[in-house]
Amino acid sequence: MLRALSTSRRVSRRLPPCSRLSSSTATSPKLNSVAADDVAHFSKFLAPTSIVSSLSPTPATADELEQFNVDWIGRFRGQSNTVLKPKTTEEVSQILKWCNERRIGVCPQGGNTGLVGGSVPVKDEVILSLANMNKIRSFDPVSGILVADAGCILQSLTDYVAPHHHIMPIDLGAKGSCQIGGNVATNAGGLRLLRYGSLHGTVLGLEVVLPDGTILDQLTTLRKDNTGYDLKQLFIGAEGTLGVITGVSILTPPAPQASNNVVLALPSFKNVLPLYQIVKRQLSEVLSAFEFIDRTAYDLAVKHGQGRALKEDEIEGAECFVLVETSGGRRDHDEEKLNDLLESLLTADEPLINTGVLAQNPAQFISLWALREGVTEAVSKEGKAYKYDISIPLSTFQDVVDQTREHLRGKGLLHDKAVKAVLGYGHVGDGNLHLNIVADAFLPEIQDALEPYIYEVVQSLRGSISAEHGIGAMKTHALPYSKSQVSIDLMKKIKNVFDPHGIMNPCKVLDYVDACKVAGMLLRQIFIENNQPIPMFIHPSIANPNARTALSLRIMHSGGNPHASAQSARVILADPNTEIFQSLVKTYQGDPNKYIESYLWVKKCIDKGAVTFTPLVYKNPGGRRPGEERTQFTDDDEERLCQWIADKIPYKETGGRTGNRLYQQLCDQAGDPEYAWVNRHTWQSWRERYKKNATRLDSMIAAIVEQKRPAHGEKGQYGYVRQPEEKPKRTRKKRKADQLDDGFVHAVEGLVGLPGMPPMPPNPQMLPHMGMHQVPNGYPVLPVEPSLPSNSQPPHPVVYAPMVMPPTSQPQPPPPPPPQQISPAEHRKSPAREEDEEPEWAVKVGNAPPPAWARSTGDGSEHNPQKRQKVNEGSETEEAAAPEQAPRAGSDPTIDAQALVALASIHVIDHTLTEIARESRFTVEEVKEFYDQCGEMEQTRNRFQEMRQFLQEKFGIH
Repeated sequence: MLRALSTSRRVSRRLPPCSRLSSSTATSPKLNSVAADDVAHFSKFLAPTSIVSSLSPTPATADELEQFNVDWIGRFRGQSNTVLKPKTTEEVSQILKWCNERRIGVCPQGGNTGLVGGSVPVKDEVILSLANMNKIRSFDPVSGILVADAGCILQSLTDYVAPHHHIMPIDLGAKGSCQIGGNVATNAGGLRLLRYGSLHGTVLGLEVVLPDGTILDQLTTLRKDNTGYDLKQLFIGAEGTLGVITGVSILTPPAPQASNNVVLALPSFKNVLPLYQIVKRQLSEVLSAFEFIDRTAYDLAVKHGQGRALKEDEIEGAECFVLVETSGGRRDHDEEKLNDLLESLLTADEPLINTGVLAQNPAQFISLWALREGVTEAVSKEGKAYKYDISIPLSTFQDVVDQTREHLRGKGLLHDKAVKAVLGYGHVGDGNLHLNIVADAFLPEIQDALEPYIYEVVQSLRGSISAEHGIGAMKTHALPYSKSQVSIDLMKKIKNVFDPHGIMNPCKVLDYVDACKVAGMLLRQIFIENNQPIPMFIHPSIANPNARTALSLRIMHSGGNPHASAQSARVILADPNTEIFQSLVKTYQGDPNKYIESYLWVKKCIDKGAVTFTPLVYKNPGGRRPGEERTQFTDDDEERLCQWIADKIPYKETGGRTGNRLYQQLCDQAGDPEYAWVNRHTWQSWRERYKKNATRLDSMIAAIVEQKRPAHGEKGQYGYVRQPEEKPKRTRKKRKADQLDDGFVHAVEGLVGLPGMPPMPPNPQMLPHMGMHQVPNGYPVLPVEPSLPSNSQPPHPVVYAPMVMPPTSQPQPPPPPPPQQISPAEHRKSPAREEDEEPEWAVKVGNAPPPAWARSTGDGSEHNPQKRQKVNEGSETEEAAAPEQAPRAGSDPTIDAQALVALASIHVIDHTLTEIARESRFTVEEVKEFYDQCGEMEQTRNRFQEMRQFLQEKFGIH
């Protein structure tokens, strides 16, 4: 038997606090952010209380903007810095006109109670709140037509028409917060759709401000108007993407004189459809609601204090529950119909119900509805809810719920730390199932397990992915599961007609990728493999929700699929700074079709314009230990290693192939996607691999080098030629005598060309050795050596070369050798000039002979710079003293007879040459050099006399 409820109470429904676990999706292409100049412009026609902005003279705090930027369930979050709250349609018009000209995105917002993120910005669009437009413009109690501002709260309108014995045709759980403009914009269904139909039928007219500021006034109160296109229908369910609804004309039905409800417990869901048929047939015109609640949803509502319709023993064996409501003009008539229905159900041969409870008064009526409406609040208290508002055939309600539960169980996600419950409830009268998955937290693996699975199920049943919540930002990617491409293309064309600049609620309803494509902003599609998006899984180790969302969008915009599960994904993206990253690498190292990548990998691939996978291995911690490496070397590893060595050290004889630096530099390249393979081993392992297989790898390297044939010492090779250290060069001050006049050089060249003249010195700097110097007129002159006292110095120094023995027919014993035989051509310069002119040294190349400076002289002087310098100084001293030693040689009692004869001969020749030099005013060196070439004293004298005569005639030099 049915029993009456003894007590009942209304349970207040509190909105859950905003969660910070999720964020918005993306930014609209080619739209500008709100600037201080824009806020200043808005302040010209809006009251200060109508502007909430962090850019205004009195900036708003983050908490003040928070309630506008976060959606009701806390899943979507915007970043808007400005909220505008106009009070009139004209103010809305001015706002949209300015934003359209400035290309500023606009997000219309009503009560912000949506469930798909359609009422919050995706980034920093200006929020246009209609909360201040809350006036009722008119109401006709005869026709029941209500005209009101779009910002009027649904409950306020219900209370307004109630004294006139009317009700609103729509009733929602969020009626205390939602606004009528938002209800129309989203084409909300609600609990009364079975009785009064959708808003497409009850809305008679709209006032809409178009994106360019134009006011479209179709706020008619006519129930019949068959004059052309019914434009208002375009804005019902458009979610604010075509314009802003500022006024609504709606038909309110008369309030029922009697309302009642009953909750029935059913042993099986199979009984729901037969029960619905019987209820419709028997209650007929008084039936106003037929709501379905599965057992899980009922238990959850009872657990969180939403009321208890039946006792524990009465619900035993019940799989689901149904709430039936009647609304009519006569209470006795309606109650009689309802009692007849219940009696027939309970006395049937095969009862469709176990038991039920009938409300006996208005308080009990409200209490039973609180149980049904409280399921939403109970779900939010239990955990984080994944809500799917779908339209499917009535017969598949429970099947979809049960299949989804088993699907999650098969994924290993049905436990307290993941999915706590899968439940379903909804409106049987209009085929709307609310599928709710209650989780401990929003996790990507749950999201990936649910989508696109649920959308695919809906598509297979030819259902709709959104029955009454809309598309918003949550389901843009799933729109093709319900709409054909032809339908979507037509929707885009309509959008472009009304909003060519795309400022109205950007990135909602239509897919963002398609919107970017229209704007020419589509990124290069690189995450494509075999003409299919690469499935990727974003691991929970990337905990920041904003980072996860941004990463997901970046993947999607570049052609990939970021919604794959961990099992089906080809790429798992994780945080490399966590321990789980290495654990994932180790877990999947044996799977050749799966890669573990850092979240930075996505950006590197996009920047490079190509996908390069990192070889999936467990990183070897070292290569010096005995035994085999954990990661086995492959042929590809060796080939790449040889390529690296061939590029850096192409020739083995130069050495360096076993040095640490070569392999450390190789591992330094690991950040480049082209060198991702380097991470397979540490630098020690790479080096050890070469050392243990040097002979075989050297032959591979030689083959690579033979193909490329790099030049010896080519740039990029190291360990081959030592680069000289940079050191400052010491500049040598030139002597004035080295600065020769070109005219004189030509004159001397002509002189040398005379018959019998000695050849021209190879370098003009040799001219000073001929005894010439510069005079003020620029011509060189020869020095004159008059007879001078023994203690005086000649005006110009005369340098004497070592004396040479004349040829003789009789063999003479060789003179004693000096400490070091140094020819005139090999006379060393001063140490300073030696250091300046010494060429830079290079490392010995291969088997090349040592340089000249490294050749041994047999006495070890090349290794003793002090000894070498001493020898050098002794030679120079001997050269300078030679002319003076000759006259005194005979007085030396220690010199033998042969040496005296040799010195005497040298003295006679040298004396004659000195006389020739004095007579012709040339240096002894010059005279002696010519004598050494011809060997004839008289020829030498004649030649220098001719040269003197030529100079006198040519230059007038005496």
